Amino acid sequence: MAVNDRLIEFVREALSVGQSREHIRAALTEAGWSEHEIAESLASFATTDFTPPVPCPRPHLTARDTFIYLLLFASLGFVASYLVTLVHSALDLKLPSSTDSQWLNLYATRMIRFSIAVLVVSAPVFVWMTVYTRRQVSEDAGRRRSPARRWLTYLALLVAALVFLGDAVYVIFSFLNGEATTRFLLKALTVACVSLPIFGFYLHDIEEHVDER
Repeated sequence: MAVNDRLIEFVREALSVGQSREHIRAALTEAGWSEHEIAESLASFATTDFTPPVPCPRPHLTARDTFIYLLLFASLGFVASYLVTLVHSALDLKLPSSTDSQWLNLYATRMIRFSIAVLVVSAPVFVWMTVYTRRQVSEDAGRRRSPARRWLTYLALLVAALVFLGDAVYVIFSFLNGEATTRFLLKALTVACVSLPIFGFYLHDIEEHVDER
């Protein structure tokens, strides 16, 4: 039996014989268990006054949840990146620079077509998967505890934050170098307008259910 399982079993037996959580915490602290381990083991059981102790639901990683949320966030990545590419390519055509080559115009035109193709496929997938996962969570709140969902949500937050911070640094750097043209600023604004809503949406989703396990 793993050490963590032994600890949870001890807590279950102690609660079963009527020991208070304070006494259990003190005994485990004296035995050398860390505060985190003690808190986790006590949180495994509800504070309901019932014997035997009522176990709290625990998250489980399943292949199904991993597939669903990988598909959701992969489609989000395609939508966000190619939406930015679409706008950037359109700006290259609408706001040409004297230093632009004919090759750049051809490349921008091709990227507009490719970005539209990607968005036509990925955007419906993202919308459908978002609606599907939220419906599943509303019907079964236990699905919100999915480790795959939590880890990938935090990963989306990290990527969105890094993209926005990198964009801000590059804008400031270009401004100091005297390279902040109208086209450049609009491109930077596009990145910010895509990354910030993603960050805000998923941060709100995490904070709204921060106490759920």
